[in-house]
Amino acid sequence: MMKKDSRAWNSPSMGEKVKVNTYGTSGTPILFFNSDCDKTGNDLKFLDSIRFQLDEGLNMAFTVQKPDYKLIFDESVDPRKRLIHYLHLESFIIDEVVPRMISETGRDFIIVSGVGDGGYLAINMMLKHPTKFHKCITVCGKYDMRPWFDGSEDEDFYYNNPIEFLPNLTDETFLSGLRGSDIRLITHIDDPNTEQADTISDFLHSRQVDHVLDVWGSERSFDAETLKEMYAKHIP
Repeated sequence: MMKKDSRAWNSPSMGEKVKVNTYGTSGTPILFFNSDCDKTGNDLKFLDSIRFQLDEGLNMAFTVQKPDYKLIFDESVDPRKRLIHYLHLESFIIDEVVPRMISETGRDFIIVSGVGDGGYLAINMMLKHPTKFHKCITVCGKYDMRPWFDGSEDEDFYYNNPIEFLPNLTDETFLSGLRGSDIRLITHIDDPNTEQADTISDFLHSRQVDHVLDVWGSERSFDAETLKEMYAKHIP
């Protein structure tokens, strides 16, 4: 049976008690954001697709149980408040979660991954922190957040919207980090965000950043089981 455990502490970044779940006991660490960005059982249901890797000590997965990062995508909440929540979450991940992942596994090669809404979090953190993450897997992720943020145009939003800041990214410090990473953009022809994945791929090509764009065809149903297969294919 897959081993599940939890870690809780008072977070300086979030200003509240936080909780991170772990799956497996050892191996290359994976940070995973689920499709609904909530604290339901979606993590375990999805990570079952890589049960072998987790049971055999090839990978150890970490998921955020609290804070509830679903707030970032809640359009009933003021966009500025949601963006501030994201910035706190990012600090929490980089300053608190990543060091714990390295400490618990003894490995500093970290995979950041996500599906659906979680795919946005994965690619954005990879693009902004290429020295912290070494592989990124996004499955049917969102890469343009403007529709969910009422057309926000301030600087904080710009630097957290991949489809906007990536075309203008020229800082060789970031680009060299990205060129040494493993980026996987996985999508399905029936996914409404497939065109965004194509656009991100074109931007990466223009910056000489090697990556994989894996588009699954209509011969496979666009459903939860296919999403799991898409994810599992790219973990090893």
